[in-house]
Amino acid sequence: MALNPQGVDELQEHVKKLLELWMRIKLVFNKAFGEEAITREHEATYLQLKSEISRIYRIISDKLAAGLKFDGDKMLEMLKNAMTMEHLHVQAPGERQVLYRLWHVIYIRLTRTLGALEVMQSGYYPHLHRERLKKAVTVAAKGPSRK
Repeated sequence: MALNPQGVDELQEHVKKLLELWMRIKLVFNKAFGEEAITREHEATYLQLKSEISRIYRIISDKLAAGLKFDGDKMLEMLKNAMTMEHLHVQAPGERQVLYRLWHVIYIRLTRTLGALEVMQSGYYPHLHRERLKKAVTVAAKGPSRK
């Protein structure tokens, strides 16, 4: 799907917000894996956070071009499996490490997506440049035109 400048601006704002929320998920993990008791307020905040991530992902998932995808489905699956902070609190250390690794992989891909959108905001649209390059190569391959 080819993006226009307005679409890129909108996507960039949503991805930026999603990244901020994803960073908060890491804080939730840190809290849940710690020794402090988990309160109802913590659980409520976590559930709101999961809902907001899901809502934003639904908005952008169909609008992202293939090269801008960031494993959002894995993100939602991970949050679905991490039902509550209490559930996270009782996870074995090995399972915690798996969650941290997956969080990090998604974080890297999400920041890559945000970076690509920021480059596109500056006026560089890879799909347009590829088309221009193909045309230039085709013209060059035909050689100079004779009149």
